[in-house]
Formats: sequence, structure tokens, C-alpha cells
Amino acid sequence: MRHELPKFQKVRRHLAADFINGVLSGPRGACLIKLIEYDDHHFRAIFRRSYFELIDNADMPSKSQWNTLKKKLKRRNRRVFVFRDYGSVECSQYTSVGPDQVCLYLDFGFLLA
Repeated sequence: MRHELPKFQKVRRHLAADFINGVLSGPRGACLIKLIEYDDHHFRAIFRRSYFELIDNADMPSKSQWNTLKKKLKRRNRRVFVFRDYGSVECSQYTSVGPDQVCLYLDFGFLLA
């Protein structure tokens, strides 16, 4: 069963950056590294793993932590659509850090009215 993606509202990049940066900032500082905009008007946020408090020497956030982040996005803006897929990428593609550094990504968009 294939699901069609909704249509996304065209949002100015700086407004989307302010939104996601506000969500991804906290006691450990600002974590957003890069915001990528796609032709269909959705965005990919590349951010530091330090956003999550990794427990028990875990390398990656738990599914529960990801779900909490998604809920936080929805609480900030009811019209945000968060993609199911999320994960990790090499940070060196986006910033000048060591080649072994891992960043995280999450895709989102703003639904049409």
C-alpha cells in the first residue's frame, strides 16, 4: 500500500529555519547544522546528536526519543507534517567536522491550508 504525500505550503526558508531551530535548541545549545529545501517545499533538518540525551552509552536516539521530537514539532505548529523516515548521515557532508562524526536528519513540511 503506497501513501501519497500531502501538498506542502511554500514557506520562506528563514521562517522554516527559525521554526526548526527553535525546536532543536535547548540546554545543550543550538543543534541545527543545515536546512535543505526540496522542490515540493518540504525541508530536511540536519542536526547534531547532542540534541538528544543519549542514555546508557547509546550511539543513536531511541524510537521513543524520535517520537517525542515529532510530537514537539506538532505542538509548536499544528500544520507541520513530519515524515516517518529519520536517521543519521555523515556530518562531513554538511560541516567541517571529523569524518567519523554522525549527524541526524528529520524531514518536515507545512501543510497547505
